[in-house]
Amino acid sequence: MKLQKIALAVALVAAPLSAFAGGSLDLFYVDQELDIGAPASVKDDGDGIGVRGAAELGNGLSFTGLYQKSDLDDRAIAGINNIEETRIGLSYDHSLDGFTVGGGLEAVSVDLDGLGPFSIALSGYSANVHASVTPIDNLSLYAHIGYTDLNKADGIEYGVGASYAVTPEVSGFVEYRIARLDGDLGNIVPAGTDVDLDTLRVGARYTFK
Repeated sequence: MKLQKIALAVALVAAPLSAFAGGSLDLFYVDQELDIGAPASVKDDGDGIGVRGAAELGNGLSFTGLYQKSDLDDRAIAGINNIEETRIGLSYDHSLDGFTVGGGLEAVSVDLDGLGPFSIALSGYSANVHASVTPIDNLSLYAHIGYTDLNKADGIEYGVGASYAVTPEVSGFVEYRIARLDGDLGNIVPAGTDVDLDTLRVGARYTFK
């Protein structure tokens, strides 16, 4: 079932690319740590896979999409056994000599799949500003910072990453994202509790020319 979902996600993310001149498709491994202070800090971590794509719309605009799912190891937080995340949005980028700046807006859903009443679905949006630089040929360094509001949890999200082009079309990347949210997750944590989600992604990107 997981492979079927991933295959469907790849198809949904890649489909817009056939209609546009440029874009990219990422496949990646994801490692996540969920830390909830309720009232003492409780942590759990796990891993999974994901897919992400971008389709260029012209004039610096791109349509973006992401799907990832990680299975937690211990179910230490209210029996939560996996974290499923979906993002769909628009990104704007403006390029200068070896330097790019921009912003993005995404619709976000995060599902925490737990036991019985402890399953919870979060949805909302994330807005960010981002920048990238190419210090040497084939190497790109990038970072973003933004605000994420998932109705029951909101706060700052930021991340850094690097990619290296092996060929003009194929590159590898590694990136780390940190979300620091204040949440009211109903049966899981009381209002005002810190909800921290750290995400490491390592993967490959194919760029459509």
